[in-house]
Amino acid sequence: GGSDGFGGMLNIDGGMTEEAPDVAVNPCGSACGPVELCGVDELGVDHDGLDDDCNGMIDETCACIAGQAHSCFRGDPSFRHSPGCYPGTQLCDETGTWGPCVGGVHADEDCHMRDATGCHPIQAAPFANVDLKEGTGSFSGDALPGSEVWTVACPPGVDPCPSVGGSGPADDFKPLQSGEYTVTYTKRTAGGETATCAYPLFVGARGLRVELEWEHDPYSVDLDLYLHKPNNTQPWTIGGSSVACGYGNCTLEGLVEGSSIRWFGDDAAPPEPVNWYLDPEETNNTCFYAPRGVGDAWRSYGQGCHNPRLDLDNIACLHRITDPDNPNFCAPENINVDFPPKDGWMRVAVHYFGGTASFDVHPRIKIFCNGELGADLGPTGFHDPEEPVAFIPEDSGDRFWLVADVMFPEPDPGQCSNPTCVVRPIYQDETMKTPFLSDARTMVRQFGPPYPSLPRP
Repeated sequence: GGSDGFGGMLNIDGGMTEEAPDVAVNPCGSACGPVELCGVDELGVDHDGLDDDCNGMIDETCACIAGQAHSCFRGDPSFRHSPGCYPGTQLCDETGTWGPCVGGVHADEDCHMRDATGCHPIQAAPFANVDLKEGTGSFSGDALPGSEVWTVACPPGVDPCPSVGGSGPADDFKPLQSGEYTVTYTKRTAGGETATCAYPLFVGARGLRVELEWEHDPYSVDLDLYLHKPNNTQPWTIGGSSVACGYGNCTLEGLVEGSSIRWFGDDAAPPEPVNWYLDPEETNNTCFYAPRGVGDAWRSYGQGCHNPRLDLDNIACLHRITDPDNPNFCAPENINVDFPPKDGWMRVAVHYFGGTASFDVHPRIKIFCNGELGADLGPTGFHDPEEPVAFIPEDSGDRFWLVADVMFPEPDPGQCSNPTCVVRPIYQDETMKTPFLSDARTMVRQFGPPYPSLPRP
C-alpha cells in the first residue's frame, strides 16, 4: 500500500456482508497497478495504506514496527477521497507485518456509489454531543413515534462504552475517545414491521491526541498520563513541570493557577504551534465539551483551548456508570496538542500514581494524529512473543512507563502527500521488545533514552 476502526464489512444499508465484492475500477482513471508499493515513489506519492494492486490486501509486503498503526483504504486508491469513502485502520503485528484493514468504508464496497440519503456514515470530534438521528437520513422517515432505538458499539478498549441518552427520541451520544463506533438503528413502521440499519460514527480531532485507558472493574486505580516538551530532554516531574504536561499543570485548574507550561508562542496563528487558541468555530474548541462539567469551565475561562492540555484528571471512578457526564464515569485521560510543531519529537509516559488493586493493571495508549490512529500500545507492541504491558500490585505509587516518541514531519513540497505522524515505541531491549518500565524515583532524575534521529525520505 498510505482511523481507528472496526467492522470493515459494515453494510450501512442493513446487515453484514461476508465477502467483499469484486474491486470496482474507476473508469475515469484507475490507480490499480501490478504490484503493492511501499513508502513514497519517485513522483512524490505516498503509497502507505493503499491497496496499490487492488487485491484486497494492503501493505502486505511493507515493513513496520509492532504497535504502529495507520489509515488504510481497500480497492482502487483513486476512490479514497470520494464522497462516501472512509479509510479504516491497520495495526502492525508482532512479526512486523501489517494486519488487516479494519473499519472504514472502501472502494471494494462501492463506497463511491452509496446512497447518502439513507443510513450513512457521520463524523464528530471527541466530546461532541452527537445527534445519532442525523445518520439515518430518509430511512427513519416512516418510523412510528416512540419506536426508534439506537445502540452504539465502541472501538476496542473503550470500556465502559458511553450509553445513548436524550429523549424524544433517545438519540444523543457523547463519544469521549477517538475511533470508529458502530451505530445500530431500529424502527417500527405503521404496518407493524421492524427494520434496522447500521452505520459508522467516525470520531477524531485535529493535531495530536494521546488517550490513556485501563481496566476499572472490579475497581479502579489512578494512572496518570504525561507528555514531554518537544525536543527537550530534561528529567520528568511527578505532576508536571515546564517541560512535562501532567495532572498538576496541564488541566485548566493548573493553567489558571499560573502553570509555567509555555511551550509555544502566545501570538502565533494556527497551524503554527500556539499556547492558547480560541477557534471562531466553537465546535472546534473540543475542550469546551469535556465531560464532568470540565468543558463548561474551559468555555467560561474565555481563552479557548491550551496546547498542550490534559482535559481532565481521572482519579477515581465507577465502572458501572455509563453516563459520560456523570462525575463518576470512568473517562480516559487524554493530552492534546491541537497544532503540534513539525520535526519535534514528543515523549509519552504513564505513571502508576496509586491504588490498592490486588490485580495486574494493563494500560493502553492510543496515539492519534489528525484523527488517524498512529499507534496502539500496551496490549500490542511489546515483548517477543508479544504480551500486554502489565503493572503489578507492587508497582502502585512508583511504576513509570516510557511508552513512545511521536513527531509530525515537516511537509516535503516535493511529495504529493506526507505521513501524518511517526511513532516509535520505546524499548529497554529492542531485540526482545521489552517495554521501558522504570520508577518515579529514577525518572525525576533523568529523561530516559535519547530521542530517535529524525526520519528522512
